[in-house]
Amino acid sequence: IRADQVWEMGFTGQSVVVGGQDTGYDWEHPALKTKYRGYIDETNVDHNYNWHDAIHEIDSLHNDSIISPTNNPCGLDADVPCDDNSHGTHTMGTMVGSDGENQIGVAPDAKWVGCRNMERGWGSPASYIECFEWLMAPTDLSNENPNPSLSPHVFANSWSCPPVEGCDTSNFSVMETVVNNIKSSGIVVVVSAGNSGNECSTVSTPASIFENSFTVGATRMNDTIAGFSSRGPVLVDGSMRMKPDISAPGHRVRSSVLDGGYSTFSGTSMAGPHVVGVVALIISANAQLAGQVDVIEDIIRQSAVAKTTDQDCGNTPGTAVPNNTYGHGRIDALAAVELALTVTPTEDLSQVSPITVYPNPFKDVLHFDLMQLNGTVDVTIFNNTGQLIRQGQLEGSTTQTLTVPHLSNGIYFYHLKNKTAEYRGKIIRQ
Repeated sequence: IRADQVWEMGFTGQSVVVGGQDTGYDWEHPALKTKYRGYIDETNVDHNYNWHDAIHEIDSLHNDSIISPTNNPCGLDADVPCDDNSHGTHTMGTMVGSDGENQIGVAPDAKWVGCRNMERGWGSPASYIECFEWLMAPTDLSNENPNPSLSPHVFANSWSCPPVEGCDTSNFSVMETVVNNIKSSGIVVVVSAGNSGNECSTVSTPASIFENSFTVGATRMNDTIAGFSSRGPVLVDGSMRMKPDISAPGHRVRSSVLDGGYSTFSGTSMAGPHVVGVVALIISANAQLAGQVDVIEDIIRQSAVAKTTDQDCGNTPGTAVPNNTYGHGRIDALAAVELALTVTPTEDLSQVSPITVYPNPFKDVLHFDLMQLNGTVDVTIFNNTGQLIRQGQLEGSTTQTLTVPHLSNGIYFYHLKNKTAEYRGKIIRQ
């Protein structure tokens, strides 16, 4: 996905926090230890606000009730990060892992936090939602004093919650409300599509079907869709929503496992963490994008390598982009970061400007009354997602004309700047 070329640009996930809810995490794994936000040095580690265990009882699906190193190695309500399965440790390695020799993480300088939502691979609606809530507002080890300012920028969800765990269409809406609230708070919710392919409408697990989940399919080493990767459209809730949103490597992915080891796993569980890592690279390249979930997701979609297929799912042909097999295509970290560097958050663009710009709405030509600005004036035009689409220079103390042809109808923003002042405003093309 060309992440290594992004590292060469100096962007490695620095100053970004990623998270996950999974089977837990082996925080002392050499590839993860110094990346854990709770790690200060070898003698100082603080798990408050960095770890939460949502497992309070042994899952009945195991048909046992014994807590022991063999039956239940993590116990219950663990106050130190623990993984009883390796699955979570593997996913976190793909996000941030590196031990100096094993470069497995997409964003090796990002920090991580985590929540255990499964007990030896089994969870419940309650454990999943508890982790969602903790990631939105982490608490101390007593599960008190929630602090949303310590939430991660993005987190991975590589789990399914089948009916045997208690999830069904009667309670999907509860989990969707949680996902909606988290996205509204400025956190990117990355969800694996599921491993029920290769038929159409196999994206059916909670979280992966929702509009505000950024759902990820899995590609093979030859850059084609993995046979196990679930496809859209979403049938289970009747929405016929296109899913996945995007695809990423998920076949024979090498990453960290328990006891300091490394192994290759396959699944959309392995694809989702790649996307989390790309989000971290985007924010480390352009810190203004932190919290701008729609913009970040649009960047990943727009920069993806378009992928098509002869499989037609729903009313969307596989030859179209996006489609219900790959979504918008396979992620490209370098293209995403390059695009991110051209983007300015729209909340910084929409201001009341004393400069007269007309006509507004406009067609292809804009007139700027620059009598209040002296000298050379730099002008930039951005679209509604903050992407730079036009730049140039005008002369101040006059009325100047700028031609902006072939734009789609919609909202745009202008930014005018000279040596002493700058102004921003909104314009509409129709």
